[in-house]
Amino acid sequence: MSQKKLMIGLPVALLLGASAIAIGVVPGVRNWIDQSVPWLGINGPKSTSRAVLPSEQKKPDANSTSPPGPVWSVDSVSPVLKNATPRFEVQLAQATLPLPPAGQVQGFGDESALNQGLRVPQNPTINAVPAIGLNVPSSPNGTIDFKEASVFFPDDSTVAAQADGIIMKLFVDDGTMIQAGMPMIEIDPRLAESEVEVAQRELSAAELKASDDSNVKYSKAAKKVAEKEVEMSKELAKRNAEGTMDGEKKRLELEKAGFQVGVSEIEKLRDAADVGVKNAKLTASKVQVELRKMPAQRTGMVSEIAKRQFDWVRAGEPILRLTSMEKIRIKGVAEVSGSPHLLFNAPAIVTIYYAAGKSETVQGIVTYVSPRSFGQNRYQIYVDLPNQVTADGQFLFREGMVATVEVLPRNG
Repeated sequence: MSQKKLMIGLPVALLLGASAIAIGVVPGVRNWIDQSVPWLGINGPKSTSRAVLPSEQKKPDANSTSPPGPVWSVDSVSPVLKNATPRFEVQLAQATLPLPPAGQVQGFGDESALNQGLRVPQNPTINAVPAIGLNVPSSPNGTIDFKEASVFFPDDSTVAAQADGIIMKLFVDDGTMIQAGMPMIEIDPRLAESEVEVAQRELSAAELKASDDSNVKYSKAAKKVAEKEVEMSKELAKRNAEGTMDGEKKRLELEKAGFQVGVSEIEKLRDAADVGVKNAKLTASKVQVELRKMPAQRTGMVSEIAKRQFDWVRAGEPILRLTSMEKIRIKGVAEVSGSPHLLFNAPAIVTIYYAAGKSETVQGIVTYVSPRSFGQNRYQIYVDLPNQVTADGQFLFREGMVATVEVLPRNG
């Protein structure tokens, strides 16, 4: 059965191969197929019934008024595509590009001239808002303008736990206005207070010991006795009533008594020094108690609370944030054409926008010029100002508000 298939398939394959060679080699066969079925495009680029590719287009004549480039048409592709129903509906967005100047485009193949004519202008045609800190150069009237500056609070700090323990009392809440010296936080002081009591008792014992000079008195009295014995031994030796060995022993006892006086005096000094150590220990234990009572270090508002009452904290762990709103700082980066040192202590006019359509203009001076540049000829500048208070006692300016600053540099 397989031999029959082979005998039938071999002639068919030879016939198909000969047909393919005839189509590819014999021009008459290709022309007949192209005329019978034109949309197949057997003759390739010479066919007049298909779309012409851009690479096959000729450059237009210089005197021609027709637009350059290929003309695309569904009719030129195929009647099948012309009557076909699209599988997807696609809506194309329309965009308008600036046209190249007349005479600039020399031909479709001249891409440099075409790209130059279609290039988007460098300067935007819409009102662009610069980013914060990116400011304009010096204005023509000699001043330096900050178009985008920001308001900050220079006295803004985190209050951290000064010792380990449980927060027993929290005297403030979010938004509490507190005066310097008022209590804010109290951490459990019981262990520290016990250490104070122990240190006090140790100090009392050390003071009592240091006040006892009986050892010094005894050693001095013993030395006097030894001196008398040595004198008597010398008298007895003159009368040959005492041997030399007995006199030498008494002399050594006198020397020993002298050493004992020195030891007792040193011990007296050591006891006095121990009193100082115990006193310092008592002071340290009292400091531990004071560290657990945390008053406000400055006047300000409690702007954030991280720990609450009965929370356990470790030394250095943040508890709350205290913000002093009495003074504000305006930060900005300016492009300086002259010397930056002329900006320090220069007068500045600051306009702060505190609400939509509302602003306040105040005068100040430049209090800081960065030693490092933020880009070419750009320096960060501070203007410190007192905050303003409203009729109901609130501070007007808040952190994050936008401001504009005009600085008049000093004369060199």
